[in-house]
Amino acid sequence: MFRTLSTAFTLAIALPMAAPALAQAPATEAAAEESMPEIAVGDSLPAAFLVKPEGEGPFPSIIVLGGSEGGDRTARTFARKFSAQGYAVLGLPYYSPAWGDNEPQFPELPRAFADIPVDKLKIAKDWLIKRDDVRGDSIGIYGVSKGAEMALLAGSKIEGFAAIAAIVPSDVVWEGWGPGTVNGESSSFSWQGESLSFVPYGGLAEEFANPTGPNGRVRMRLPHDLGRNANPDRAVAAKIAVEAIDEPVLVAGGDADLVWNSGEMAQIIAERRAEAGLETVSLVFTDAGHFLSGDGSRETGNPANGEAQKVIWPATLDFFAKHLKE
Repeated sequence: MFRTLSTAFTLAIALPMAAPALAQAPATEAAAEESMPEIAVGDSLPAAFLVKPEGEGPFPSIIVLGGSEGGDRTARTFARKFSAQGYAVLGLPYYSPAWGDNEPQFPELPRAFADIPVDKLKIAKDWLIKRDDVRGDSIGIYGVSKGAEMALLAGSKIEGFAAIAAIVPSDVVWEGWGPGTVNGESSSFSWQGESLSFVPYGGLAEEFANPTGPNGRVRMRLPHDLGRNANPDRAVAAKIAVEAIDEPVLVAGGDADLVWNSGEMAQIIAERRAEAGLETVSLVFTDAGHFLSGDGSRETGNPANGEAQKVIWPATLDFFAKHLKE
C-alpha cells in the first residue's frame, strides 16, 4: 500500500506485493552507458563528472547525489538512467569514506560525513549555467538518502533549481560521524562555513555493539528515532525549510525503513509544503524500506521495495519531464 499527498488530494491504493523480477538494464540505457562522453568538472568539484545524451543540446540537466555509501556509485548508476531519458547529468560525489580495509575511492573528498558544504550545489549549478549545452533554467536535483537531505537543504538555500526529487529523505539535519568527529558534536552539513543545527543520535554506540536489526544487522533507524524523541527542541531547530523551496518537490519514503523513518519524514515534508500551498508529489509506502531508488529490476531483499520502485521511478521521470522539459 502507498499513499500520496499533494496540495490537491490524498489517495491510497493497494498494490500487489509480488517479488520483482531480475532483469538486465534496458537496451537504451546500456547503449547510453557505452556512448556517454564524460567531462570532468575540475578542481572546484573534485570527482564530479558530466555526461550528456547524444545530440547538440542544450539539454535539461539533473544533479545526482548519492547517500552515505559515499563515492560515485549512485551518481554513475543514475547518470546512465537519466542520460537515456535526454538529460545532461552532473554526478556529484561529495564524500568518500574508507570502508573496512579499503582506501577511499576519492582521497580528495572528506572521509567523515561531517560539515559537508551544501555550497557545493551552488558551485555545481553555476558551472552548469555557464555551459552552452545545458539549459540554465532547467536544472534539477535527484538525491537519495543523505543525498536527499542535502538536496532539500540546497533547495531551501539556493535559488534557481527547477525541480527536486528526494528519495527516502529527511525533514531535518542529522548528526555527523566519521574520522575526527566526536559523538554529539558534529553536524552532517554546513552552509557558508557554518555548521547547521542538527538532531543528535541516541544510543548509536550501543546499536553498533549489539545490533537489533534482522540477521544481526545494525538497525540505524533506532539511533535516529531515539535521538529525535529525546531532543524535540533540537529537532525543531534542525528542520529543513522545505516551505522555502518555491520549486516543485517529489518525495518518496517507506514506513518500514530500517535506516531512518523516511516514510514519516516524507509525509512531514509533504504536509508542510501543502500547508504553504507549494507543489509537491509525495509517495509513501507502508511496507517498503530504504532501497527505493531503483526501477524495480533488481532484488532488494524486500519485495515491497521492488513494487515501490516500479511506482516511484516512472513518477520521477514524469516529474522531471514536466518541470525540466516542458
